[in-house]
Amino acid sequence: MNKQLYQRISRALSHIKADENGAETLRRYNREMEWFDADPGRADCLHLLSDLCAHVRHNGIVLSPGYGFLTNSLVMKLAGIHAVNPVEWDLPYDRFIQSFQPGCTIPVEVGTGGLEAAREVLQGRDGEFIIENEPGIFDVTFLDGEEFNLARIKIITYAELDRFPRTIKEGWQPLDEATLRHFGRGTTDGSIWFETDRTREWLTEFGPESMSDLVLLRALYYPKRIALYPETLRRKLNPDSIPSTGDARADRILRDTYGILVYQSQARQLKDLGLPIPNLDYDLALKGHEVARTMMAVEALYPGRLKTSLR
Repeated sequence: MNKQLYQRISRALSHIKADENGAETLRRYNREMEWFDADPGRADCLHLLSDLCAHVRHNGIVLSPGYGFLTNSLVMKLAGIHAVNPVEWDLPYDRFIQSFQPGCTIPVEVGTGGLEAAREVLQGRDGEFIIENEPGIFDVTFLDGEEFNLARIKIITYAELDRFPRTIKEGWQPLDEATLRHFGRGTTDGSIWFETDRTREWLTEFGPESMSDLVLLRALYYPKRIALYPETLRRKLNPDSIPSTGDARADRILRDTYGILVYQSQARQLKDLGLPIPNLDYDLALKGHEVARTMMAVEALYPGRLKTSLR
């Protein structure tokens, strides 16, 4: 792995490994680093994405806190590619490995001007052969790659990100009590993902008490999963009504969703334990993606945001 990238990752690790999940963070870090180092193409792709995201931010352009399957990788977070801590959110790394395969499409979401900044990085690099076949879509050949030698990087420009310039230097604001009260009252103008009349009703009925509750509501606001909301609300308001699966391990996995299977990561964990997965008539949500979307909504409602932007 590139020495400069390794140092960047190590510095970022030192800032988070001392938290309550420190031991699990180190185990996850070691496992992921071994996997990336097993193929030069994987390490080169990681290096390319890290340089790209750093250059976007250096140019004053906001990078999304996360998009798609990338949020399941701790090393991707440490490399500055996204801002979701997969250990904190119990996101299984296997989901990342499953998607990060030769020929995969890697989405990177940026604010206005991000595509132009990305082109500056993606052109003229050593070690990769890169062609922009369509605007914003780059086919990359990693010349040193063994198994992992091809990938497509898709730059997604999302102008709503322009509203969050504070995050370039200060990072994404964690949920605080004042912001949570805005959600609980349904006063969510400008929150991007919680502005519809239905989501406002949900917020006032549900009374979210945590970031986990907000992520769940965001995940339920999707065709077919919307039908899960009435039962989720009933269980939230009456915790004694949450049925047990008969297995304490499964109950723990489903605890944050009130006993209802909502996320792909939950299904993966049940499968890894050899526990049954029910037949479903709805698609499971990609939890890390929903966490990142909710982070954007939290930042939009953060009480200090307007004051900061006027300095």
